[in-house]
Amino acid sequence: MKRITVFTPTYNRANTLSRVYESLKSQTFRDFEWLIVDDGSTDNTKEVVDSFIADADFLIRYFYQENSGKHTAINKAVKETDSEFFIIADSDDSFKPEALEVFINEWELIPDDQKPLFKGLICKCYDAETGEDIGTFPGNRIDADELYAGFVLKFRFEKWSFFRTDVLREFPFPEPDEHLKFFPETVVWQRMSKKYKTRYINYSLRAYYRDQDNALTSNANQRYRENKYLWQHHINDTIGYFKYNPKLYLKAFAGIDRDNMLCKNSFSKTMSMINKPWKKCIATLFWLPAYILKIKYIKECEKNEG
Repeated sequence: MKRITVFTPTYNRANTLSRVYESLKSQTFRDFEWLIVDDGSTDNTKEVVDSFIADADFLIRYFYQENSGKHTAINKAVKETDSEFFIIADSDDSFKPEALEVFINEWELIPDDQKPLFKGLICKCYDAETGEDIGTFPGNRIDADELYAGFVLKFRFEKWSFFRTDVLREFPFPEPDEHLKFFPETVVWQRMSKKYKTRYINYSLRAYYRDQDNALTSNANQRYRENKYLWQHHINDTIGYFKYNPKLYLKAFAGIDRDNMLCKNSFSKTMSMINKPWKKCIATLFWLPAYILKIKYIKECEKNEG
């Protein structure tokens, strides 16, 4: 059993996977495996991975699935590993040689009797072009749940997570009965935060590339199917943080209406996603503005396609 699984979900990213591979080759901590779930690629991803396997001095495991979205790939990877820890490295990621060693060393600084209270660690990222840190943490280590860190401490910049694998098993990604490119990760991480804390460490270990998104989650214009679940989460589960970010919740009420309209879902189906009568009333008040936003969105899409 390897101590860490570095997991990469990929879709038609044969041209960028070498970033992850080269980063893993250079790691100072060696007790890891690389687990790849190919989410239905039609390029030469398998051939590229086969070349990595032939060359590598570490374990690489490759799985193929029909295109089902990043969230299902994560669930599959968690089922396939028995490692203690789990890191998601997207198919265009790169990270510093000491990244895995820093994570392990920082985890070991948590007292053994406190470890069960934590889901893992979060570090900062750095700009791939400039090398500059993205975001700041006050001090070297902060212990907080992700809701508090996001809403109260305002940690709203690109980060990288190191998970206990057993916590990921406890909180699998939902797999709704519709074809999604991804299920919003924020929903799952924040559900975890109601039970577990995270240690935020003041290291920048992962490069963030501003010029492209991971192919499994790209194309923002088509995210309404996925984002309705993000709006549902904020309306149902995090409304207690309204005072810290009122704009987010106004966006959520308009967004759940608009995105369900774009999905051609009925008013009653939209209301069934909301858990309290008073929240349903607020969403109803947003129905007309949401309809206007839907029309605007459709016209913008038609203009871009034209």
